[in-house]
Amino acid sequence: MDQPKIIVAVRKRPLSKKENKEGQKDIVEVQGNTVIVREPRMKVDLTKFIEEFNFNFDAAFDQQYTNEDLYQQLVKPMVQAAINGTKITCFAYGQTGSGKTYTMLGDQNVVGIYTLAAYDLFQMIPNSIVMSVSFYEIYCSKLFDLLNDRVQLIAREDAKGQVNITGLSETKVHSVQEFQKTVEMGIKSRVTGQNSVNQDSSRSHAILQINLRQQNKIIGKLSFIDLAGSERGADVVEYHKQTRIDGAEINKSLLALKECIRALDLNKNHTPFRGSKLTQVLKDSFTGNCRTLMIGTISPCHKDAEHSLNTLRYADRVKELKAPQASSGVDQLTRELMLPRQYIMNNYLFESPQVVKSSSPPKLFDHDNGDLYEDQVQMKPSRNSNLKDKHDELIQQILDEERALKKAHRDHIDDLIELVNDEMKMLQNVDQPNSDIEEYVDGLDHVLILKIEKIMRLRKKLQQFKQHLMDEQDLAHQCQTHFYQKPHQN
Repeated sequence: MDQPKIIVAVRKRPLSKKENKEGQKDIVEVQGNTVIVREPRMKVDLTKFIEEFNFNFDAAFDQQYTNEDLYQQLVKPMVQAAINGTKITCFAYGQTGSGKTYTMLGDQNVVGIYTLAAYDLFQMIPNSIVMSVSFYEIYCSKLFDLLNDRVQLIAREDAKGQVNITGLSETKVHSVQEFQKTVEMGIKSRVTGQNSVNQDSSRSHAILQINLRQQNKIIGKLSFIDLAGSERGADVVEYHKQTRIDGAEINKSLLALKECIRALDLNKNHTPFRGSKLTQVLKDSFTGNCRTLMIGTISPCHKDAEHSLNTLRYADRVKELKAPQASSGVDQLTRELMLPRQYIMNNYLFESPQVVKSSSPPKLFDHDNGDLYEDQVQMKPSRNSNLKDKHDELIQQILDEERALKKAHRDHIDDLIELVNDEMKMLQNVDQPNSDIEEYVDGLDHVLILKIEKIMRLRKKLQQFKQHLMDEQDLAHQCQTHFYQKPHQN
């Protein structure tokens, strides 16, 4: 029987000591391959009730399962396939603090799937096969080598459609101990930042690639990706500008990743690799003889219900493995709308508050055809949605302008160096006997005019960029103010 190209699994972590001490409740139950979330809710008349959400996946693990259990069931068969030439990709996805890094790396007492895979590879591969490791991160669409002092890398696509990462270092490893030291060195260089969920949240996608070579030819490849924390923009809007820009880039890349994985699973003719830098550099992992594993990690706490549901919705949408359930047309609509629950409760979107009967995960668009379900429900314009759209567009414009400004600055420096060289030649000439002083004066005047013109052009770009940064600050404040304004008013 052929192995599936894409496997989607979910892992629930246990309550921590701190969460138990705080009296947090476990609202997540795993039954076979089904994950059930029972979220405490409150109606507008302050009546308490429990809303149940059901999700079905290829595999589901509760807090009783260890890293090794997950590895043996899902990852080890892929490691064996990699030795036979299959390109293997494993993603860990979820909110900060849900167990992504623990699953991938483990801790001081427990090894993660990185190391478990290395153990098996060293036992399985013959001496003729050389194992090497590359480790880099994607931060705000830029690539940085984590094993080479965070040197910035360039991803280029050649005439054959292959994406090559120029300058990426590769470290040969001959034992599990060498492998672990290499990974630990890279982890220390990874970008972290602050958000409302964690003071030390991963703000980049970390990509660990293991290459198996025989006679300088790659015969197997494994990619392990620890994705950035999946908190929504609303969760980082109160922090500084760079954090908001990080969040916009993370969300864009996660959406592109989902569409690539779905296209792979559905055997679509076109896979949107260029949707983000993440999917671009992983292009060869999605083509040809390949297999992909996505592990969604979730917190069991009722305080993290919204984050856990967002992770489950994302994983659910990747492969569309929904358990059948009876629902009304309105329930189907609210499942299909990917909007924060507060907006529905606030009656921002719907004509009637009765549509707050969602019993399953919502999504904003049907990504198969890009159409809104406008014929199923009458919607009101959402001011907050418009603000969010404007903010997202402005963030993208700022990112584009940032790249353009840096390029213009570099070009400006190159031009100035050329002008300085011209000035040095002018000084050398004017110091010569019988030199023409008028020629020197005219030449210097011309150089100074060019310098002023170039400085003014660069400054104009800079002023425009500064203005858009100020506009983003104001728009972010409006989004925050409107988002938190009277959340239970009807």
